[in-house]
Amino acid sequence: MEIIRYVFLVFHLFGFAALMGGVFFQLRGKDPVTGSYMLSSAVIQLVTGAGLIWTRRSLDLPVIDAKMGVKLALDVLIAVTAFVGMRNKQQWSFYAVGTLTAAAAVVAVAWT
Repeated sequence: MEIIRYVFLVFHLFGFAALMGGVFFQLRGKDPVTGSYMLSSAVIQLVTGAGLIWTRRSLDLPVIDAKMGVKLALDVLIAVTAFVGMRNKQQWSFYAVGTLTAAAAVVAVAWT
């Protein structure tokens, strides 16, 4: 079960890296847009985050429910914003995805 938890953790970090890496890469251009990779990465974040919670509970490791609720809300907002931005091609959604992803990282690291 511990190995599964680490697999979820690695893929959770891959999802975050894809989101933030894409944001930073597109900031170099003139017209940054929300791409399909952002939606895919957000879904990866949601699925692996749920898997991390499940494995931590299975291993009787501590889980801060309030933190997980905030992270879930942020991940759902990121996915919905990425979906809307992908369909409408508006710049506000690109910046919203980047800001929400950064906020999710701050919550993950700073809330102990």
